[in-house]
Amino acid sequence: PSAAASEEQTEGQRSTLECSTPYACPWGHAVLRWEGYDPRVSTVSSRVQMDTGGVGHHLTLSTSFSWRDHSKKLLCEVSYGSRKASREVVLRVRHAPKDIQVLVSPSTGNIHVGDTVSLTCEVGSSHPPVSGYHWYKDGAVMGSEQVLTLRGVRREDHGQYHCEAQNALGAGTAPVVTLHVFSAEISASPAAEVQEGTATTLSCDVPGREGQDLNYTWYRNNEWLKEGTAHTLFFPAVAASDAGYYSCRVTNSQGSDTAQPFSLSVTYPPRTPTITLFQETQGGRLAVVLCAVDSHPPATLVIDHDGTVLAASGAQVALPQRFSVTASRNSLRLEIRAAGPRDSGKYRCTASNAHGNASATKILVTRAAELLIHPSAEVQEGITVTLTCVGTRDTAGEPLYTWYRNGKRLQEGSSPTLRFPSIRGDDAGAFQCRVQSSNSSDTSGAVPLRVLYPPRPPVLSSFLQTQGGRLGIIQCTVESDPESNLTLWRGDTLVACTWGCPPAPRVRVTPSYNSLRVEIQEVVLEDEGTYECQAGNTQGNASTPMEFRA
Repeated sequence: PSAAASEEQTEGQRSTLECSTPYACPWGHAVLRWEGYDPRVSTVSSRVQMDTGGVGHHLTLSTSFSWRDHSKKLLCEVSYGSRKASREVVLRVRHAPKDIQVLVSPSTGNIHVGDTVSLTCEVGSSHPPVSGYHWYKDGAVMGSEQVLTLRGVRREDHGQYHCEAQNALGAGTAPVVTLHVFSAEISASPAAEVQEGTATTLSCDVPGREGQDLNYTWYRNNEWLKEGTAHTLFFPAVAASDAGYYSCRVTNSQGSDTAQPFSLSVTYPPRTPTITLFQETQGGRLAVVLCAVDSHPPATLVIDHDGTVLAASGAQVALPQRFSVTASRNSLRLEIRAAGPRDSGKYRCTASNAHGNASATKILVTRAAELLIHPSAEVQEGITVTLTCVGTRDTAGEPLYTWYRNGKRLQEGSSPTLRFPSIRGDDAGAFQCRVQSSNSSDTSGAVPLRVLYPPRPPVLSSFLQTQGGRLGIIQCTVESDPESNLTLWRGDTLVACTWGCPPAPRVRVTPSYNSLRVEIQEVVLEDEGTYECQAGNTQGNASTPMEFRA
């Protein structure tokens, strides 16, 4: 047979194809037919020609084709008994792009911020071939290439993507594909900075989290807080202690992502300020008033003395030269040089910020007399030491100075100094001075003077107890400052020491400050002999021998 058809067919339009033979068998059993068409949209008509114009059998197929018929084959077949002959017709159906889909690569695992993602517009069929592509994200045009590549993915790249393919006959559109960017991020409501007592919610959000099976783990300042399916952290009345850096880890079946730390700031009024008073007794008559407070935002601090403002943070106050002020965050320091009785009284610190204020008071009592030690309150034996009693300058007449050590009167006179040309260990103690004039009297605070000296010769004593067993006791004591390390020797044998040596057999050691008690159990004749106690500190050494008799 022969088959006649147009070179190309257009989708949806009626086409006519003819299958024919150059002969006809009206009374025979020859059969002419079409194979491979869709009878639902087709009609077939047969015509036999036997006239002067020619002889033939014509079978006409009238049908329409869809894009799915493109490249299919129709068969024009003639059969006579078991004998068959046929002719193929390959369909070329013109159609707009069909069977379009978006392929995402990588196709498995989570897509994180910073990854590279490729979206390919895959066309199942197009005749003529595709001439152009268009990409859309959430309805907005994105690009015009077949492969849309997103390098350095951002959270904003999350959304619904689809592509459109075009040819000369029209365009086809792929179904929407949602690109999930698995990126955790924390937000706060009503704000990242809230006032104490405000109901506050922290949310850990992943784009498109609705419908996903997610687990959330919350942390504050890198410490675990809670875990579960809730993506929010709720504070009914946020407290100052809730402030800090929060993070959350979101987990799904393919992995996890941790949000960047989020700072929650809680503002609150000043707490009650802390006032610290300090008076320096060495190097000058200095009084210090230190005020510190806890608040957020930082507070403005003001220090006043009996109602007179002396210092303020963030403001200049005209002050006498003997006053100096140092301000830092939530801290204010007032230094008063040449402090005297006039500086005694009530000092108040007031702290205030946008959320409230608070204050505290403290009484400062300054002495009219101060005791100074030169060159230092800790000296070595043998050097010259001078103690000076500094009194108030507004005394009337010639002042009288009285000196005390450890509460006992030493001397009295018109000289404001007490001098030790060559200080000894026995001179150490807590010194005070009293200044008397016709209109006032004041006593300084006690100032300790420490004298460092080497050990004096140790004092050794022994005792032999015979009841209930023979027990020998040797006691070694010494005077020194600093404390001495005591060692007890018998000839070249170390018997016991204050620190760091194991005792000899049958020996029990009881050390105390500058003292060493040694007990010898079950004393025998061989324990007799000369024992020597040696004492040493950073200043020197001393030793004393003793005979022990059993």
